[in-house]
Amino acid sequence: MQDFDFDNAMTMHRAWKMKFHIALGRVQGEDFDTRPLGDATQCDLGRWLTANTAELTGSPAVASLLPVHDEFHRQSKAIADAIREGHILHMSDPAIGAYLELSERIEGLLLKLKHEIQPAA
Repeated sequence: MQDFDFDNAMTMHRAWKMKFHIALGRVQGEDFDTRPLGDATQCDLGRWLTANTAELTGSPAVASLLPVHDEFHRQSKAIADAIREGHILHMSDPAIGAYLELSERIEGLLLKLKHEIQPAA
């Protein structure tokens, strides 16, 4: 199985909150390219999960993580599109709140997977 930096993956997924905040400060985030954002297989975690599918089969953490990770990317794209279109104007928007809850779930599941794969870590 390929090595994976779980801490970096958590940081990168957490960073979208800041990116949304920055986009809100621009002209409705018009320079926000959302195309790759909606594809969960395009981030480092998604590529790692795909590359290690055989070794991760049967992992309870992965079974829980996959649908949440897909939803995270779907919601991230939807939020970025809404910011660009001017539908989300504040970080207090309910869509951002729901996204932050999903982000916390991702982080918790990544920690479970990290401990499942690297028990001594």
